[in-house]
Amino acid sequence: MYYFGSIIRVLIPERLGMPSPDTRRAFLKRGGGLAAAGGIGGTTGCLTLSTQLRSDSVKVGSKRFTEQEILGYIAYEALSANTDVNVSDQIALGGTTTNFKALQSGEIHLYWEYTGTAWLTLPPQHETVITDSQKLYQKVKTEFEQAHDLTFLDRAPLNNTYVIMAHPDWVEKTGVETLSGFATYLKEGRKNPTVALNAEFQSRSDGWPGLANHYGFSDAAKDLEIKNIESGLLYQVVGNGAADIGVGFNTDPRILQFDLVVLEDEKKFFPVYNGAPMVRMSTLEENPSIREPLNRVSKELTTENMRKLNRRVALDKVNSQTVAKDHLEQTGAI
Repeated sequence: MYYFGSIIRVLIPERLGMPSPDTRRAFLKRGGGLAAAGGIGGTTGCLTLSTQLRSDSVKVGSKRFTEQEILGYIAYEALSANTDVNVSDQIALGGTTTNFKALQSGEIHLYWEYTGTAWLTLPPQHETVITDSQKLYQKVKTEFEQAHDLTFLDRAPLNNTYVIMAHPDWVEKTGVETLSGFATYLKEGRKNPTVALNAEFQSRSDGWPGLANHYGFSDAAKDLEIKNIESGLLYQVVGNGAADIGVGFNTDPRILQFDLVVLEDEKKFFPVYNGAPMVRMSTLEENPSIREPLNRVSKELTTENMRKLNRRVALDKVNSQTVAKDHLEQTGAI
């Protein structure tokens, strides 16, 4: 789920510079993206117009937010360096709906999609939340091949979902590193932490109330001091010690910026949002050489690595195509 990359149980991951979120599904239906500060102004490619318009090009699209632009350029650069196909840059094409329709119509041939978004947001849409990464991947892969003649290549380990994050001093003092540990800490009646949440997450049954019920701390949560904070400020509020606990998004680089600790969701309340290249099946048949380079780059895209890449673009203001190419060179993919 700025990029910062849905909960129906699912609120959309907030990214830098964006207004307060509503549900991930509704947001993505409107073609929204997670736009990090400085993330949209990157180069849109170095191809000539004649190359862009070639009918035999493999056109790589992406959504218009930092994380997606990096992923798009990772695919673009990996294919350019490792295959003989003509690769066309359609990075930052638009929101989820725009990219999906463009993929269906053949205006683009691939873009990175999140498994949770494919399951919960794209047709036929499902209400049931699946929290097992491999099970969800297999379901969307099979369904999209049958329903849309689209397939997913290997999924990346990165998971752009909701997380509960804590100030490092609070974690060191309490020893709490998991959500089960957090629940136990509260139920034991020790000093209650201050919690920072946005209004949407605080009120929705698939947000804080659902999380408290899932981990069994609903009664203890009634005594907590909860600060209602605008989504874009949550990381700073927790990072500066104005709150001990807050909600965030797993690949947001501000987790690194403020040295925040993500509490492990070991009972799997939050949906999974693994990124994977979604490709037209006819494109794979015509260009089988694109499979291996894309599968190879997916393996290196962990949540931690994605945070670092997002940080370079969103916070350090480095161009997203440069960041993508640097990453591929460092990992030996190009």
